[in-house]
Amino acid sequence: MDIEMKIQPSFIDHECAIVFSFYFSKNAKKIGEAVVFTYGEAPCEEIESNRRTTTHHHPAGQKKKIAYLKEHTICEEYIKISLNKIHHFLNIIGIHTCISK
Repeated sequence: MDIEMKIQPSFIDHECAIVFSFYFSKNAKKIGEAVVFTYGEAPCEEIESNRRTTTHHHPAGQKKKIAYLKEHTICEEYIKISLNKIHHFLNIIGIHTCISK
């Protein structure tokens, strides 16, 4: 069972979060959508504070990135395959922790 997944990224500046909106369809028919927020392990204020007080930069990938599945509305029969596709995408971009509410 193959489904199509489209991803629309956006950025929330005051939260230092990248938000991914996922849209799922099968045979051009919408079967669901999900919203995932991704953050660095440190809160936004701490990141901004560190930028102002230090001049060195940590190598990319040193800070853990976390994803939060904030909401999803997916047809029951497609939930498992849709969530697997989301997790696969997150792994590709280096996010290995995803928390569902």
